[in-house]
Amino acid sequence: MPTCYCLNPACLHPENPADASTCASCGHPLLLRNRYRAFKRIGQGGFGSTFLARDEDMPSKPWRVIKQLRPVEGSPQLAKLAEELFNREAQVLERLGEHSQIPKLYAHFQEGGKFYLVQEFIQGTTLSQEMRRNGPFSEEQTRQVMQEVLLILSYVHSHNTVHRDIKPANLIRRKEDGRLVLIDFGAVKQLGPGQDSAEEATAIRSLGFSPPEQVAGQAVGPSSDLYALAATCINLMTLESPAKFYNHETGQWDWSDELQLSPEFDAILHRMLQPAINQRFATATEVLRALQGIPVEEAGGPISQPIVLPSSPLSANPSTSVISGYWAKRRSGGFSPTPLPQFTAGGMTASSPLSIPSEWGSTTGFTQLGRASSITGGGRIKPATPPRIPSMAGADLRGKSFANQNLAGYDLRQADLRGADFSGANLQGADLRGILFNTPQPHWLRVLSQLSGSAKTLGGILTGLGGLLGSGILAFLLVRLTTGNLVYALGAAGIALVVASSVIWSMGGGVRLARYPEEKSKRFTNFCKADLRGARMDEKLRKFARRQGAILS
Repeated sequence: MPTCYCLNPACLHPENPADASTCASCGHPLLLRNRYRAFKRIGQGGFGSTFLARDEDMPSKPWRVIKQLRPVEGSPQLAKLAEELFNREAQVLERLGEHSQIPKLYAHFQEGGKFYLVQEFIQGTTLSQEMRRNGPFSEEQTRQVMQEVLLILSYVHSHNTVHRDIKPANLIRRKEDGRLVLIDFGAVKQLGPGQDSAEEATAIRSLGFSPPEQVAGQAVGPSSDLYALAATCINLMTLESPAKFYNHETGQWDWSDELQLSPEFDAILHRMLQPAINQRFATATEVLRALQGIPVEEAGGPISQPIVLPSSPLSANPSTSVISGYWAKRRSGGFSPTPLPQFTAGGMTASSPLSIPSEWGSTTGFTQLGRASSITGGGRIKPATPPRIPSMAGADLRGKSFANQNLAGYDLRQADLRGADFSGANLQGADLRGILFNTPQPHWLRVLSQLSGSAKTLGGILTGLGGLLGSGILAFLLVRLTTGNLVYALGAAGIALVVASSVIWSMGGGVRLARYPEEKSKRFTNFCKADLRGARMDEKLRKFARRQGAILS
C-alpha cells in the first residue's frame, strides 16, 4: 500500500497512511499548499530534497516532482546563494519549459520557511543508469547522444542561458518516446547585461565534467556546456571519470588506451575539451555542423590547421555568443504517467541508489558547492575533417516503421520512403532532399475508384471504363448488323454494360497497365507529429508534412 511522505526535514518517521492529512509523528500537514501529496523521497542533496508527488487538484491526479530547498544554517552567504540559484531555476524553467525536452514548471512558492518547485515528472532512466546497466556506449550511440543534446543546448543558449551542469545523471531517456530530456537547472547561469560575474567566486561544478573556467569560479559561456557535453561523452564510452584522461603535466587529453575512436570524432571531442575557451567551438550549431561534415572555422584559422594551446588554461574574455533560435520552442503533446511499478524522477528508481558516486555530482537538482581547483598546461592537436552523421541515403525503406524513433540529423537523401511511418519521430536536422514518398489518393480519384470497382490506380480505372464502353458498343454493333433492328441493338448494348460492369466490379482491381505503376491507396508516407525542425527538404515534402501535422517550426 502506498504511503504518504512527510516533507518536514526534521521528522523522524516521515511515512504515513496514503489518506492521512497530518503526519502521525510530527503533526506536520501532509498536503503541500493543500494540493500536492508527496509519496516518496527520490533524491537528496546539500541544499534540499526531491520528492515524487501527486497533484490532488487535477482530475487524473498526475505525478509531479517537488523540489524542496531547506534553509542553510551557519553561512548567510551560502544561504543567499542557494536561494538565488533556486529562484533562478524556477525562472529559467518557466521560460524554457515549453521545449519538449526540458521539464515544465508548474509552481514556485514558499511555505513554512522553505522554498518549493513543482515541475513535470519525467518517467525514464538517466544515461548514468543506462551505462551502469548496459555497459559502455559505442561511438555511434555516443554521437547520437551528442547530437540530440546539442539540439537542446542550441535552444537553451539562444535564450542567453548556460546550463552549467551537463552530465549523464542530468540526461533522462524518456520512456514514452525514447528522447533525451535535460534536467536539473539548479546551476543555470544567465548571460547578458545585469549579470554580475562576482557571483562566480563560489565555484559550482560537478567533478570531472565542469570546464576549468567554471571550476576556477570564473565567467562561463555556451562553450562551457560544450566542454561538459564532451566530458559526458567520454564518461559514457569508458565508464570512468573524464578527469582520468587529462594529463595535468602536458595539458593534453589522452584516452587512446581505452578508446579507439574514428579520427574525425576524436578531433571533435578534443576541440570541445580545450582548456582555453577561445579554442573550443563557440556554439552548439558549430558542433552540429562539424558532426555533419560541414567545415567550421577555427578561432585561429580553418579547421585544417593545428590548434596551438596558450600557456594559460583560461581566456580572459570568454565568448558569450549565443546561437540562433532556429530550433524554436515547441512542446509535444503531454502525457500522464501510468501507475508506476517503480518510482522515478530524474531517472532515479526505487531499486536504484538514491545517490550516485560523488565524482558524478548530485541527482537532485541541488548542485554541490566546493573549493575551486584549476587545470593548467598546454598542448597541440591536429583535428581532422569531421565525419558525417548516420546515413541511409538512397536506402529502400518502403513500408518501414520509424514511429517515435530518434533520427535527428540522419542523411535520408534520395531514400525510398513510400509507405514508411515516421509518426512522432525526431527528424530534427535530417536531410530529406529528393526522397520518394507517396500521398493518399486525391478525392476525385477515390470517387472514380468507387465507380469502377476495386481498381486502385488510374490505369485500372481507365481500363474499367474502357471495358464498359467497349462491351456496350460491341454488343450494339453485332445485334444491329445481324437483325437490323435498332431497339434490339440498344437492348443488347444495355445488357452487355450490366454484365461487363459486374465482372469489372470484382476484377477491376487486378487490371494494371504498364504505363501506370501500382500504388497502394491505404499505405502512404506518414509524418504525423514528426519533429522536422531544421530538416532540409523539398518544398513539396514540406507542404505535405505540414498538412499531416508535422512540427516544422
